[in-house]
This record gives sequence, structure tokens and C-alpha cells, in this order.
Amino acid sequence: MRKIETGNPKFFYFVSEENPKLLIHSGTHGDEYEVTDFVMEAILKYEKELPPFIFVPVVSPSAVERKTRVNESGTDMNRGFFSDSKDPEVLANIEIIKNQKFDLFVSFHEDWEFSEYYIYDWGYSKEKNELVLKHNQWLKNNGIGLFNGIDDPLDLALGYEFVEGYNKSVHLEKDKDDGVISDWILNRKISKEYLLPEIPQRLSREKKKLIVDSFFSEVILKMF
Repeated sequence: MRKIETGNPKFFYFVSEENPKLLIHSGTHGDEYEVTDFVMEAILKYEKELPPFIFVPVVSPSAVERKTRVNESGTDMNRGFFSDSKDPEVLANIEIIKNQKFDLFVSFHEDWEFSEYYIYDWGYSKEKNELVLKHNQWLKNNGIGLFNGIDDPLDLALGYEFVEGYNKSVHLEKDKDDGVISDWILNRKISKEYLLPEIPQRLSREKKKLIVDSFFSEVILKMF
């Protein structure tokens, strides 16, 4: 894969081949930075088996540098992702993806509140992702707890219910941009499906690595 530099020396991304079918994000929030190392390790491990991809390891460099949810402009990258944004980090991310067509978008996050794993599955299809469900069960069998309940009912962008660590949401046609990256991408049909694994920050590094590595081998690779 090739490293692509941008006008911001701290913002870069990787491209494996032409016509990428997979988009991978990490480092969207600065207080969720540890998982990036495990994502990079998995990409290097499975690079030859992966479909053509774009990997943005640090979506918000200034937030990661500050280790805060918002960046230096005060923008939460997953609440303020709009086409008319003045934030240079938002615009830089839009520039990478605006002319692409992906089959899958995966954005790795960390959850500081819960000690159990969960994942969002969003897209136009009403079908549940069986590979994701099987992976959740595999994690449970390997000692990783799965979250059951509501993810932050106080957050207007959330409030989704999870059963055994899984939530399936069908994206509406002609939905409005609400500042969430996934909605911006799905509204433009830049990707067919969006998966957001929430990896508990409280887990050991070994368990976090296990979740990420197995997500690549048991979900991403098998989807292609």
C-alpha cells in the first residue's frame, strides 16, 4: 500500500490499489486513539488478502494529538461532518472519499462507558449481516462480553438498542445530513454498508487486538 501525503503533514492516508472497494477509518475521536495501532497491524497482516482499500488511520489528527473528542477547531468529527464545513479536517476527509464507490465502510471506535463490545450495522439493506453476528458469537465464546441495552439515550445522534452487541439500522432514502460521517457517505451512496465496531477502552490491549484482528479475518475478508 502507498502512503498518500496531504497539505497537512499530520494528515495522511493509505491506498492499496486503484478502484478501492473498502474504506477503513480510525482516529475519528482523539480519546479513542489506541485502537489505531491494532487496525494498522491487522491491515499489514492481511494486506494481500484484502480487497483494494483506502485506510485513513487518523481521521482527526488534532483531536488525537490533544487526546480529546473534539479537534483544535472544536469540531466533533462525527457530529460536524457537513459539506459546507469550514473545518480543514472535515474537508480533507471529504476530498479523499467524495468520488469513490465502496462496498463497505468500517470505522473503528472505542467506547469509554461500557465494558462490553457492540457494533452498528447501517446500510440500505434490511438483511442482518450474518458474518457480524457470527463474529459476535465467536467473541462471546472467547471471553468478550457483548453489550445489551441502549447506547447513550442522552445523545441525539444515538439512542440505539443493542441485543448481544448488535444493532441493525436501515438507512432511509433521501435522508438529511446530520453531521455523522456514515450518514454523509450513505446519503451519497459512496458506500453500500457501514460497520462501526465499538471496542471497550477498559479491555486489555490483548483483548482489543483480538477483537480487531478477528474482525478482519472473520468479517471483512469473508465479506469479499
